Amino acid sequence: MSNLDTQLKTFLQVAQLGSFRRAAEELFVTQAAVTSRIKGLEEWLGFEVFLRHRRGADLTVQGERFIDYARNALDIIEHGREEARHARSFRAHYRFMSQYLLLEGFSLDWVDWMKQAVPDVSISLDCSHSKEAAKEMSGGLLDLAVGYQYRNAKGVVFETLFNERLILVTSCARQADWRDNYIPIGWDAEFDDEQRRFIGELESGYRLRTPFIDTARALILREPGSAYVVERSAVPLIEQGLLSRVDDAPVFVRPAHVIYPANPSQPDIHAVALQGLREVAENFQE
Repeated sequence: MSNLDTQLKTFLQVAQLGSFRRAAEELFVTQAAVTSRIKGLEEWLGFEVFLRHRRGADLTVQGERFIDYARNALDIIEHGREEARHARSFRAHYRFMSQYLLLEGFSLDWVDWMKQAVPDVSISLDCSHSKEAAKEMSGGLLDLAVGYQYRNAKGVVFETLFNERLILVTSCARQADWRDNYIPIGWDAEFDDEQRRFIGELESGYRLRTPFIDTARALILREPGSAYVVERSAVPLIEQGLLSRVDDAPVFVRPAHVIYPANPSQPDIHAVALQGLREVAENFQE
């Protein structure tokens, strides 16, 4: 591991823990080694990144400005290593991110499609949400992604692939009791407003809430409750008798997007990858 690589990782560890001593414990090195690494980094940068005090260490103004660049630098180095390792066996490496709800039954189908279409291209597959995908894409750390929530990001394109239907389901023994433990989900501002109008007076009595729809689904499978979930993931559970659909509840339709840079770094592979996503998406059209 290079000195700069080690120094950056140590810097991020100290910044996270707010302590040279605790960072040393986590990194299994002496506190003197941590101090030496930070001193070396500061000499290379030309400014101090921490202010040390009795309780630990705080980032300086310069350190606050630098920390995101440090994270991106380590990510770029790691991606570079990964791509270089694959150079002997594959002509290129492609970085893909999927929202978790789109992984099974969609993104993995696309991976199978790519393995057939471009067998000489290796793929890294990660899961996160569309906002994180747009951020990584802006930083040149990602080639393609699929997700739900739209976000304006310079140089990043959001293209609608298909629509998902969100339906209200319950695990309560009696469907009429679905309001007893309703779990609101976070999707987008428009959905928040629609959900609030539909639920109305329940808003102040939410016992649980979650920004992730798959978390809500997991919660109502553990105990009686109700939540909006993606219809295609709910249908198998309804067929197994684990959930039931709430009658007369509104259905909300939301788009799933493919997310990609306006100027892809590998345009030939990008064209093939987009074609594959669009073909797989045809099975999801309403």
